[in-house]
This record gives sequence, structure tokens and C-alpha cells, in this order.
Amino acid sequence: MSALVLVLLASGAGLLLDFLVTGLHPVFSVGLLLASIPAAHAWALRRTLRMNPKLTPEYARNMALASVAGQAGCLTVMLIFMALFAGMFLDSRLDTHPVFTIGLVLLSVPVSLYAMIRLMLSSVAAIRTATPEAMTAPGAADHAMTKENGS
Repeated sequence: MSALVLVLLASGAGLLLDFLVTGLHPVFSVGLLLASIPAAHAWALRRTLRMNPKLTPEYARNMALASVAGQAGCLTVMLIFMALFAGMFLDSRLDTHPVFTIGLVLLSVPVSLYAMIRLMLSSVAAIRTATPEAMTAPGAADHAMTKENGS
């Protein structure tokens, strides 16, 4: 719930800045919204770990890496929006209306897909599963990382 409040506050601050600075151009509202999502996710994870002292540091590390992999889609959206706004800015300054906008958006799609795949693969590869020796330790059954189907 607190993470949702953080995202809503960032969105409200972005709208206020859009109104005061850019004359309702959605630069700050979109930027602050997209920047607040990973921050809110990290804050919620930290609060969860603080509230449950039974969780091990290894489990917390794995959860953080899984959340990074889950936020890879946000990276794609952020890169495409940045390309869109950069193209709109360049087109307005150089008076070449759709040229830079279309070009940068088309260029950002494969770049963002590559970045998303690299981020997901590197974060998933860094997740450590429990070894059989660690699973036999007392209390390790609570933190054992097993597959969902039980195999």
C-alpha cells in the first residue's frame, strides 16, 4: 500500500510540474511515474524483509533479482517514451515534424528489446538456488527454492 502511495505522489508531483513548467506537456508526469515504479518496488521489498526477520539474506537477494527481472518490461516502456519525447523535442526545434519522432521510436524498439532481454537473462542467471546440503540443514525447508511443480 505504501508503494502505491509513493507512485501516486510521484504522479501528482509530475502533473504539478507539467502544469507549472511545461504548460501541460507530459514530460514530468510520465517521467516521474516511470521512475517511481522501481523505487516503490524496492521500498516495498525492503519493508517486507524488515517486517519478517525469518527471511535470510540469500532469499532477499534472490527476491531482489527476481524483481529486477520482473521490471524489465518497465525498461522497455521507459526507453520508448524517452525516444518519443526526444523525437518530439528535436522535431519541434528543427521544424522537421515527424522525421525524428518516427525514426527514434523505430530505433528504440529493437534497442529496448535487446536491453530487456539482457537485463532479464543476467538477473535470472544470478539467482542462486539452494544446494542439497543446505536443504538438509534445520529450518532450511522454509527457504528452499524449488520449482513450482515439485520436481
